[in-house]
Amino acid sequence: MGQFQDRLIKFRNDKGLSQQNLAESIGVGQVTVARWENGTSKPSPLAAVKLEEIGFGKIDNSDTKLASSPKVAHTPEERKKLRDRIRYRIGLGEKSFRFDPAPYVINSADDQVDFFETLFSLQEQSKLPISEIEYIKRLSLVSAVPGIIPAQSELENPKLNAKNWNPNYGPHGWHRYVGRFPPHLVRSIINHFGIKKNETLCDPFAGSGTTLVEGRLLGLKGTGVDICPLSCLISRTKSKFPESTSMLEKLSEELITFYRDRWDVFNGQKKIDEVDSDTIISRKGNSIPNFSNVEKWFSPEALLGTSIVVEFAQTLNGYQQDAICCALSSSMRSIGNVDVDVVRAEYRKTPRQNVDVLKLVTRVLRKMIGDIGKSLETHQGLIGSSDDIEIIESSLLEANLPSDSVDYVITSPPYGVEAISYLRTHLLSYRSLQPILGYDPYSFNDKIIGAEYVKENGTTKANWLASDYSSTFKHFFQNEALEESAKILRRKDMMMHFFDDMVNVAKLFRNMIRKNGKIAFVVGNKKIGDYVIPTAEIISEIFESCGLELYDTIGHKLKCNNSNSEVPWQERIIQDEFVLLFTRR
Repeated sequence: MGQFQDRLIKFRNDKGLSQQNLAESIGVGQVTVARWENGTSKPSPLAAVKLEEIGFGKIDNSDTKLASSPKVAHTPEERKKLRDRIRYRIGLGEKSFRFDPAPYVINSADDQVDFFETLFSLQEQSKLPISEIEYIKRLSLVSAVPGIIPAQSELENPKLNAKNWNPNYGPHGWHRYVGRFPPHLVRSIINHFGIKKNETLCDPFAGSGTTLVEGRLLGLKGTGVDICPLSCLISRTKSKFPESTSMLEKLSEELITFYRDRWDVFNGQKKIDEVDSDTIISRKGNSIPNFSNVEKWFSPEALLGTSIVVEFAQTLNGYQQDAICCALSSSMRSIGNVDVDVVRAEYRKTPRQNVDVLKLVTRVLRKMIGDIGKSLETHQGLIGSSDDIEIIESSLLEANLPSDSVDYVITSPPYGVEAISYLRTHLLSYRSLQPILGYDPYSFNDKIIGAEYVKENGTTKANWLASDYSSTFKHFFQNEALEESAKILRRKDMMMHFFDDMVNVAKLFRNMIRKNGKIAFVVGNKKIGDYVIPTAEIISEIFESCGLELYDTIGHKLKCNNSNSEVPWQERIIQDEFVLLFTRR
């Protein structure tokens, strides 16, 4: 039958359709069709059905996103062989405990076993930093030790046939922020470091707060830094949740009353299907500014509903305001006309209809309420106070973290020049919450580490700081093949700026982390043209030159939502990923 993309191109040409025509006929964006044709993405099962309906012909599951499902052994012989490779004992102090691995470890693909084995090994301790029972309760990827069920297993509650982990357990699932890393990895590293309750864990690229949430659940002091105000809002909501659900329960009731009142007042004047976006933007009480193509991003009912929720949020402050804004942003892909098949924020050509903003936002609030109650129950005796978590909205290099103020760092910076892309992915949240956030995602420019904003006409510096700290940097970027086109020159320039930024980051780490403190730094190797950037090697050399000793490297492609998935754009853009473990000399 031929490769799917070849069939698609032939079908479109035979029908005399442009990519835009085809996209409109099946209700996706033109960029989505382009990605199908260049092989960097596959259609969802629903999109495949729509293609078949317009005469494309039968599409195998292997040509859809179902192909990203884990490859799991099915025969009893294969299953026994796999299970024989999985460890069932872990050394804690002077004892060795038998344990039951999480179902997704037992059911994992064969090439995942070594990674899980590494995470189990990381958590072994010759001398326990806390009590034996408390440490067992902290274990990651473990279903049970005789007589004890670890807190993560209770909160995650995976099915026996689960083939991949759930990175959305507890507060982690309140917002599907782009660029997250797995909480299971973070918890494993926390245990490896042996962090105690009176010690400080820092994530200087906090993102949506994965490290901070894990620290809160395990009772650690946490400090997060991020330049992105939306990221800080999400991090605060997820990591500083209240010790009682009563406030959120009352808040949800107040939102419902406020929303219905404002909706009825507006619709008493005009019916929602008879108004345009300008009328809603000019509504008394609205504070969402008019922006380009607002009528394509929002249907009238979606825009009015969003406007009312933002109006309600502005009557609040502190955690209440954060919770409402986070719930709205979390729902944005179901509220706005967003093409979910692309990473960057783009609208589909087919408007989203029948959007009930109140229902979507209150659903997230109910999830928050349920997850808080379950987190408090499963992590009883471990969980810390919301007052122990601090989030700083600032560029890391301007955050002024005091010397020797941090014991441990677990973080993952943008892999090169993806920082701005993360912001743009949530563009619609920025547009809607602009009255509260006070920022436009395009306003940060070169304040972002690894920013895309460099001069259009090629290299802007004669001498690169990273050359003095990494011989691998100097050797790789002297390659003449990297100067074959203006596009590659520009990307080369961006990446060289990124590594110069990493020198300053390493110096800051060396200053802020205490003696014998440890750092887990997660990075990925990207490409320039046909060349894979040796990012892990360059970062390691830079950090070591700044007095941070590399003592272990874990190489594995990290997928947050599905540890076994094969995602085309990840394979194309991110070649390999590494967890680099350092200690301060």
